[in-house]
Amino acid sequence: MLSVDAVTFAYPNAGVVLDDITFEASASNVLAIVGRNGAGKSTLLRLLNGLLTPQSGAIGVNGCSTVTTPVHLLARHIGTVFQAPEQQIFNPTVRAEIAFGPIQLGLTGRDLAERVDAVLERTNLSDHAASHPLDLDQATLRFVALGSVLAMRPPILLLDEPQRGLDARAIVRLASILREESSRGTCIVLVCHDMEFVAAMADRVIALADGRLVADRSTLDFFASADAAHAAGVEIPDSLALAVELELEPALTPAALARVWLRAHAR
Repeated sequence: MLSVDAVTFAYPNAGVVLDDITFEASASNVLAIVGRNGAGKSTLLRLLNGLLTPQSGAIGVNGCSTVTTPVHLLARHIGTVFQAPEQQIFNPTVRAEIAFGPIQLGLTGRDLAERVDAVLERTNLSDHAASHPLDLDQATLRFVALGSVLAMRPPILLLDEPQRGLDARAIVRLASILREESSRGTCIVLVCHDMEFVAAMADRVIALADGRLVADRSTLDFFASADAAHAAGVEIPDSLALAVELELEPALTPAALARVWLRAHAR
Protein backbone atom coordinates (compact mmCIF):
# COMPACT_ATOMS: atom_id res chain seq x y z
CA MET A 1 0.00 0.00 0.00
CA LEU A 2 2.93 2.33 0.78
CA SER A 3 6.43 1.83 -0.62
CA VAL A 4 9.54 3.96 -0.16
CA ASP A 5 12.47 2.86 -2.29
CA ALA A 6 15.97 4.33 -1.83
CA VAL A 7 14.65 7.86 -1.27
CA THR A 8 17.08 10.75 -0.84
CA PHE A 9 16.08 14.36 -0.23
CA ALA A 10 17.89 17.66 0.38
CA TYR A 11 16.52 21.18 0.72
CA PRO A 12 18.09 23.86 -1.52
CA ASN A 13 21.40 25.18 -0.13
CA ALA A 14 21.30 22.62 2.67
CA GLY A 15 22.77 19.22 3.33
CA VAL A 16 21.03 15.91 2.73
CA VAL A 17 18.02 15.57 5.05
CA LEU A 18 17.10 11.98 4.15
CA ASP A 19 19.53 9.49 2.68
CA ASP A 20 18.62 6.18 1.03
CA ILE A 21 15.38 5.53 2.94
CA THR A 22 13.60 2.27 2.11
CA PHE A 23 10.57 0.64 3.76
CA GLU A 24 7.06 -0.61 2.99
CA ALA A 25 3.74 -0.59 4.85
CA SER A 26 0.59 -2.60 4.23
CA ALA A 27 -3.12 -2.33 4.96
CA SER A 28 -3.92 -2.17 8.70
CA ASN A 29 -0.29 -1.43 9.61
CA VAL A 30 0.22 1.21 12.30
CA LEU A 31 3.73 2.48 11.68
CA ALA A 32 5.52 4.98 13.94
CA ILE A 33 8.34 7.17 12.63
CA VAL A 34 10.57 8.20 15.53
CA GLY A 35 13.84 10.05 16.08
CA ARG A 36 15.37 13.22 17.48
CA ASN A 37 14.33 16.69 16.34
CA GLY A 38 15.85 17.29 12.92
CA ALA A 39 16.09 13.60 12.06
CA GLY A 40 13.89 14.12 8.97
CA LYS A 41 10.55 12.77 10.24
CA SER A 42 8.27 15.62 9.12
CA THR A 43 10.18 15.91 5.84
CA LEU A 44 9.49 12.23 5.23
CA LEU A 45 5.76 12.81 5.78
CA ARG A 46 5.79 15.59 3.18
CA LEU A 47 7.50 13.27 0.74
CA LEU A 48 4.89 10.58 1.36
CA ASN A 49 1.98 12.92 0.58
CA GLY A 50 3.65 14.47 -2.45
CA LEU A 51 4.26 17.97 -1.04
CA LEU A 52 7.97 17.38 -1.56
CA THR A 53 9.69 15.47 -4.36
CA PRO A 54 12.72 13.25 -3.70
CA GLN A 55 16.00 13.93 -5.45
CA SER A 56 16.29 10.20 -6.07
CA GLY A 57 14.33 7.07 -5.35
CA ALA A 58 10.60 6.44 -5.64
CA ILE A 59 7.52 6.54 -3.42
CA GLY A 60 4.37 4.60 -4.22
CA VAL A 61 1.04 5.41 -2.54
CA ASN A 62 -1.70 2.87 -3.14
CA GLY A 63 -0.28 2.23 -6.60
CA CYS A 64 0.31 5.91 -7.44
CA SER A 65 3.69 7.57 -7.85
CA THR A 66 4.07 10.70 -5.72
CA VAL A 67 6.19 12.24 -8.49
CA THR A 68 3.73 11.85 -11.37
CA THR A 69 0.41 12.08 -9.49
CA PRO A 70 -0.88 15.61 -8.71
CA VAL A 71 -1.19 16.33 -5.00
CA HIS A 72 -4.97 16.90 -5.19
CA LEU A 73 -5.42 13.44 -6.70
CA LEU A 74 -2.92 11.86 -4.33
CA ALA A 75 -5.02 13.20 -1.43
CA ARG A 76 -7.71 10.66 -2.33
CA HIS A 77 -5.25 7.92 -1.41
CA ILE A 78 -3.31 9.46 1.46
CA GLY A 79 -4.67 11.92 4.02
CA THR A 80 -2.49 14.08 6.28
CA VAL A 81 -3.15 15.65 9.67
CA PHE A 82 -0.37 18.17 10.20
CA GLN A 83 1.26 19.07 13.51
CA ALA A 84 -0.38 22.54 13.46
CA PRO A 85 -4.03 21.83 12.54
CA GLU A 86 -4.92 25.50 12.02
CA GLN A 87 -2.66 25.46 8.95
CA GLN A 88 -4.99 23.08 7.09
CA ILE A 89 -8.39 24.45 8.15
CA PHE A 90 -10.02 27.20 6.11
CA ASN A 91 -13.81 26.80 6.20
CA PRO A 92 -16.14 29.00 8.31
CA THR A 93 -17.77 26.16 10.27
CA VAL A 94 -16.74 22.75 11.54
CA ARG A 95 -19.47 21.11 9.42
CA ALA A 96 -18.23 22.87 6.27
CA GLU A 97 -14.67 21.82 7.03
CA ILE A 98 -15.65 18.17 7.45
CA ALA A 99 -17.81 18.32 4.30
CA PHE A 100 -15.17 19.93 2.06
CA GLY A 101 -13.30 16.73 1.14
CA PRO A 102 -16.36 14.57 0.44
CA ILE A 103 -17.77 17.34 -1.78
CA GLN A 104 -14.58 17.17 -3.85
CA LEU A 105 -15.20 13.44 -4.17
CA GLY A 106 -18.64 14.15 -5.62
CA LEU A 107 -20.85 13.42 -2.61
CA THR A 108 -24.08 15.42 -2.39
CA GLY A 109 -27.41 15.42 -0.60
CA ARG A 110 -28.19 12.64 1.84
CA ASP A 111 -24.93 10.75 1.20
CA LEU A 112 -22.92 13.85 2.07
CA ALA A 113 -24.98 14.65 5.16
CA GLU A 114 -24.74 11.09 6.48
CA ARG A 115 -20.98 10.96 6.04
CA VAL A 116 -20.45 14.32 7.73
CA ASP A 117 -22.75 13.44 10.62
CA ALA A 118 -20.95 10.14 11.14
CA VAL A 119 -17.56 11.85 11.30
CA LEU A 120 -18.85 14.56 13.63
CA GLU A 121 -20.10 11.87 15.99
CA ARG A 122 -16.88 9.81 15.83
CA THR A 123 -14.74 12.82 16.64
CA ASN A 124 -17.12 14.16 19.33
CA LEU A 125 -17.69 17.34 17.32
CA SER A 126 -21.47 17.24 16.85
CA ASP A 127 -22.01 20.03 19.39
CA HIS A 128 -19.44 22.18 17.55
CA ALA A 129 -20.80 21.66 14.03
CA ALA A 130 -21.90 25.28 13.63
CA SER A 131 -18.81 26.78 15.33
CA HIS A 132 -15.97 28.52 13.53
CA PRO A 133 -13.02 26.12 13.87
CA LEU A 134 -10.61 28.84 14.97
CA ASP A 135 -12.89 29.69 17.90
CA LEU A 136 -12.21 26.25 19.37
CA ASP A 137 -9.40 25.21 21.70
CA GLN A 138 -6.31 23.57 20.23
CA ALA A 139 -7.28 20.05 21.26
CA THR A 140 -10.74 20.29 19.67
CA LEU A 141 -9.20 21.88 16.59
CA ARG A 142 -6.96 18.84 16.25
CA PHE A 143 -10.06 16.63 16.01
CA VAL A 144 -11.52 18.98 13.37
CA ALA A 145 -8.41 18.45 11.25
CA LEU A 146 -8.57 14.70 11.84
CA GLY A 147 -12.28 14.61 10.98
CA SER A 148 -11.74 16.50 7.74
CA VAL A 149 -9.30 13.80 6.65
CA LEU A 150 -11.35 10.86 7.91
CA ALA A 151 -14.32 12.13 5.88
CA MET A 152 -12.31 11.45 2.71
CA ARG A 153 -11.82 7.81 3.77
CA PRO A 154 -8.25 7.59 2.46
CA PRO A 155 -6.64 4.13 2.59
CA ILE A 156 -3.47 5.69 4.09
CA LEU A 157 -3.46 8.16 6.98
CA LEU A 158 -0.47 10.32 7.97
CA LEU A 159 -0.45 11.92 11.42
CA ASP A 160 2.19 14.36 12.66
CA GLU A 161 2.18 14.44 16.50
CA PRO A 162 -1.57 13.70 16.68
CA GLN A 163 -1.58 13.37 20.49
CA ARG A 164 0.05 16.75 21.15
CA GLY A 165 -2.02 19.02 23.39
CA LEU A 166 -4.62 16.35 24.19
CA ASP A 167 -5.66 15.43 27.72
CA ALA A 168 -5.99 11.80 28.83
CA ARG A 169 -9.65 11.54 27.82
CA ALA A 170 -9.00 12.97 24.35
CA ILE A 171 -6.03 10.63 23.86
CA VAL A 172 -8.32 7.68 24.63
CA ARG A 173 -10.77 8.96 21.99
CA LEU A 174 -7.97 9.43 19.46
CA ALA A 175 -6.62 5.94 20.13
CA SER A 176 -10.09 4.46 19.69
CA ILE A 177 -10.53 6.20 16.33
CA LEU A 178 -7.13 5.03 15.09
CA ARG A 179 -7.80 1.44 16.15
CA GLU A 180 -11.13 1.56 14.30
CA GLU A 181 -9.35 2.84 11.18
CA SER A 182 -6.71 0.14 11.40
CA SER A 183 -9.35 -2.57 11.82
CA ARG A 184 -10.99 -1.27 8.62
CA GLY A 185 -7.72 -1.75 6.73
CA THR A 186 -6.38 1.81 6.85
CA CYS A 187 -2.58 2.04 6.85
CA ILE A 188 -1.59 4.57 9.54
CA VAL A 189 1.76 6.35 9.75
CA LEU A 190 2.51 8.34 12.92
CA VAL A 191 5.29 10.82 13.51
CA CYS A 192 5.49 10.98 17.29
CA HIS A 193 7.81 12.02 20.13
CA ASP A 194 5.58 10.46 22.81
CA MET A 195 6.97 6.95 23.21
CA GLU A 196 4.11 5.91 25.50
CA PHE A 197 1.67 6.66 22.67
CA VAL A 198 3.91 4.87 20.17
CA ALA A 199 4.09 1.81 22.45
CA ALA A 200 0.30 1.73 22.83
CA MET A 201 -0.58 2.29 19.16
CA ALA A 202 2.14 1.17 16.75
CA ASP A 203 2.87 -2.36 15.62
CA ARG A 204 6.09 -1.29 13.91
CA VAL A 205 8.72 1.43 14.34
CA ILE A 206 10.81 3.18 11.69
CA ALA A 207 13.66 5.02 13.44
CA LEU A 208 15.60 7.85 11.79
CA ALA A 209 18.90 9.38 12.90
CA ASP A 210 20.83 12.02 10.97
CA GLY A 211 18.64 11.40 7.95
CA ARG A 212 19.25 7.66 7.78
CA LEU A 213 17.04 4.72 8.66
CA VAL A 214 18.63 3.09 11.72
CA ALA A 215 15.86 0.63 12.65
CA ASP A 216 12.79 -1.01 11.10
CA ARG A 217 11.42 -3.41 13.71
CA SER A 218 8.29 -4.48 15.51
CA THR A 219 7.50 -2.05 18.33
CA LEU A 220 8.41 -4.53 21.05
CA ASP A 221 11.67 -5.51 19.35
CA PHE A 222 12.61 -1.87 18.84
CA PHE A 223 12.11 -0.80 22.44
CA ALA A 224 13.54 -4.02 23.85
CA SER A 225 16.79 -3.24 22.02
CA ALA A 226 18.69 -0.62 24.00
CA ASP A 227 20.98 -0.05 21.01
CA ALA A 228 18.11 0.71 18.62
CA ALA A 229 16.38 3.14 20.97
CA HIS A 230 19.69 4.83 21.80
CA ALA A 231 20.59 5.21 18.12
CA ALA A 232 17.25 6.94 17.50
CA GLY A 233 17.62 9.14 20.60
CA VAL A 234 14.34 8.06 22.20
CA GLU A 235 13.40 6.85 25.66
CA ILE A 236 11.91 3.43 26.25
CA PRO A 237 8.33 3.39 27.63
CA ASP A 238 7.97 3.39 31.42
CA SER A 239 6.18 0.04 31.44
CA LEU A 240 9.04 -1.66 29.63
CA ALA A 241 11.63 -0.02 31.88
CA LEU A 242 9.74 -1.26 34.94
CA ALA A 243 9.37 -4.77 33.49
CA VAL A 244 13.13 -4.90 32.92
CA GLU A 245 13.80 -3.63 36.44
CA LEU A 246 11.50 -6.31 37.88
CA GLU A 247 13.07 -8.99 35.64
CA LEU A 248 9.72 -9.71 33.99
CA GLU A 249 8.83 -10.42 30.36
CA PRO A 250 8.94 -7.28 28.19
CA ALA A 251 5.73 -5.23 28.40
CA LEU A 252 5.01 -2.03 26.47
CA THR A 253 1.88 -0.75 28.22
CA PRO A 254 0.56 -0.67 31.80
CA ALA A 255 -2.10 -3.27 30.90
CA ALA A 256 0.53 -5.56 29.40
CA LEU A 257 2.75 -5.07 32.45
CA ALA A 258 -0.12 -6.03 34.75
CA ARG A 259 -0.72 -9.24 32.76
CA VAL A 260 2.98 -10.12 32.84
CA TRP A 261 3.17 -9.48 36.58
CA LEU A 262 0.08 -11.62 37.26
CA ARG A 263 1.45 -14.50 35.19
CA ALA A 264 4.79 -14.31 37.00
CA HIS A 265 3.13 -14.42 40.41
CA ALA A 266 0.59 -17.11 39.54
CA ARG A 267 3.29 -19.74 39.19
